[in-house]
Amino acid sequence: MKGPGRSLRVSIWTLSLMCLLTLGYALSHFVPTWFTRLALYPVDLFSAWRLSTVFTFWFATDEHITHWLTILTIFMLDKLIRDSWSKLEAITFLVFVNTLAVLSSAFILFLLDRSPSLVLSGNAAVIAATTVVSMQFDGERFLLSYGHIGLKSRHGFIVGFLLYLLFALFSFVRWTSCCLYFFGFLWSWFYLRFLQYHPQRRYGDHRSSFALAKFFPGACEHWIAFPSNLIYHVLLRSKLCPGVERQSEIVSTASFAAGIPGLTSDADRHRRIALKALNERLFTKPVSSEELTEWPDLNETDGTNTSNMTGEHRAEVQSVVVDLTVAPSTETAFTDTPPVLEQTDTRG
Repeated sequence: MKGPGRSLRVSIWTLSLMCLLTLGYALSHFVPTWFTRLALYPVDLFSAWRLSTVFTFWFATDEHITHWLTILTIFMLDKLIRDSWSKLEAITFLVFVNTLAVLSSAFILFLLDRSPSLVLSGNAAVIAATTVVSMQFDGERFLLSYGHIGLKSRHGFIVGFLLYLLFALFSFVRWTSCCLYFFGFLWSWFYLRFLQYHPQRRYGDHRSSFALAKFFPGACEHWIAFPSNLIYHVLLRSKLCPGVERQSEIVSTASFAAGIPGLTSDADRHRRIALKALNERLFTKPVSSEELTEWPDLNETDGTNTSNMTGEHRAEVQSVVVDLTVAPSTETAFTDTPPVLEQTDTRG
């Protein structure tokens, strides 16, 4: 049984990352030169002296909301990928998303506004990436919940983006953090959709439930699907994006027939014959200890040859009735449920 403290456990590397980010958050407030040296300014993007800030911007942040949301999302990310991803894969994913998100944001901001006051810092891209990872595992799982009410994974990105816009409107975060959040979402989805390595030598997650349009409300899906599919086909023709790998799964005939209502497999038929024979042995009292009841052949037909018993025998033996009725299942996978034994004492 899992205790309340078990769900709060985190790995050593996750705890170390949380402490490292909190240290950078504290130094950004108490040491003024710390933030200016590590943060990335889009104006200095093409300066060789400031190029190192592409890899240090995540360690400096003076936004309270961004920092504490980052701590929360790193904890959630650790719970999601602990048993599925290796540490190397997790680090590769975070570095890929953070680096490309800040480069994309800096390039767009450099084209639109070359103001020296624009600065990129923090891990808003990681916050968006966590919502994408959660969506990949299960779009209906709750990111945050209270009772039966919560935020589902498929709505995580759009709700977070609207909150960031609201925070930026009231100057709780910079507008550049909204840009980081948006590009963090795009690059994390691109990585998981096309580049992530899976067993069987395949790359990416090409399920329709993980399409880009599924991250948006139902009314917006068609408006998002058209431009995203158009851009995808352009990238596919230019060979800048890998194609979708079509896969098929071979299903055995027995498992396929077992999932169809009205059809039974050999294993199910043998089980029914064995249970019927068990009922006959339990209802029949042997004359002596040397007399043994011969078990039937499993290849015989599943008939209804129930032995007759007298009232005296029924009163002396505890009857065990096995329910042989099997409700038709509409599931595609066959599950062999153990029989339910009902024991009644007739001795009075």
